[in-house]
Amino acid sequence: MKKSLVFYFGSEIFLSFGIGMSTYAQPFLYKTGHLSDASIGILFAVNSASSGLFALVLGPVADRVGASRMFKLSTLLMGIGYLWMGLVNGFWGWLASAVLSGLAAGLLMSTENVVLSSLSKGQEKAGILSRFVSWYMLLIGLGTVTSGWVSAISSYRTAVLAGGFIALVAPLIRYFVVANDAKSHRMFKLPSKRIVLMSLYAVLFGTAIGLFRPFATLVLNGHFGMSDELTSAVSAATLFMISFGSLLVSPLLRRLRHGRTLLLAFVASILFTLLMAVTGNPWLFAGALLVSTILTSVPGPIVDATFLDMTPQTDYAQMFGIRVFGSSAGSAIGAYGGGIFMSHAALRGLLTLSSGLLIVSCLYLFWLLAHVRKRRYSTVTTTVQREQFEG
Repeated sequence: MKKSLVFYFGSEIFLSFGIGMSTYAQPFLYKTGHLSDASIGILFAVNSASSGLFALVLGPVADRVGASRMFKLSTLLMGIGYLWMGLVNGFWGWLASAVLSGLAAGLLMSTENVVLSSLSKGQEKAGILSRFVSWYMLLIGLGTVTSGWVSAISSYRTAVLAGGFIALVAPLIRYFVVANDAKSHRMFKLPSKRIVLMSLYAVLFGTAIGLFRPFATLVLNGHFGMSDELTSAVSAATLFMISFGSLLVSPLLRRLRHGRTLLLAFVASILFTLLMAVTGNPWLFAGALLVSTILTSVPGPIVDATFLDMTPQTDYAQMFGIRVFGSSAGSAIGAYGGGIFMSHAALRGLLTLSSGLLIVSCLYLFWLLAHVRKRRYSTVTTTVQREQFEG
């Protein structure tokens, strides 16, 4: 491995572990501040909206000034955001921390895959992206398990603060990451139609997942009465399932190819989401949650790799920025709606709506992939014909 790639993956140990510690304790910290489910939904929605908005605005900036620079800045801001969350109290203080951590997350998600792509040229993109997702989700899961024990022994605030301090080790290591940035000649430019259509898929899929996923720990702890230790274990297991699902991408693609892999992942995830809606057994609910988490982690690396192959390298950060904007907008919509459903104790309706949106996301994605591949084939054919004519 290149030295910079070793620093990249090494820094991820501290960043992702710290994120796992902080994000597990986050909703429970809000609860200790006597916030309602609706208010918690607003905080999650603001965090997602901030992430998407800053990714949309700063993605093209990263293409111009260099993705690796913005990648390092966002890593620093991430740790500061979680520290701020643990130091303040009350809705407005947490609202400010939600905006700051959202800014950091949006900028990080717009640039981290760009830097990774630069450091691992010549390798198959879907495999590289899926292995990276598996790596950091494994670390976030370990942080989540640790956070559950720290929260039980001390407090949720202690877990958030510890996560922030650990995450701040990452920017010190990432200072030594050196990547070749493909810089754009313009700071701001309009995205292509293809990227805009991709962002609409991200909105749909983000809403489907955002409706329920942020409240999963509250459901396990509050609705089913699980202890902090068991809840953190299940919560961490969902992250390990994302890691496992990401590792499955490459072997599934080799065996089933793109279309069948995506169809299998969507159909099965819809069925297991509906199972969560109808079951009243906490362990069956937790099991369905884990399996659905595996399945919903499969499409992401495939979609990202497909659009990377169709996008100029100087537009990578913009592409990821707009994709993050779509995902974050969907998560914000989902979190706000999920908070309303949760405040009315309408868990079954929430999960049924989530499964319905997964169906819509699946249909739209298959149309989108067919559309962009057809356009790309037409463009390549026209170019070849023109070259043959001129020759």
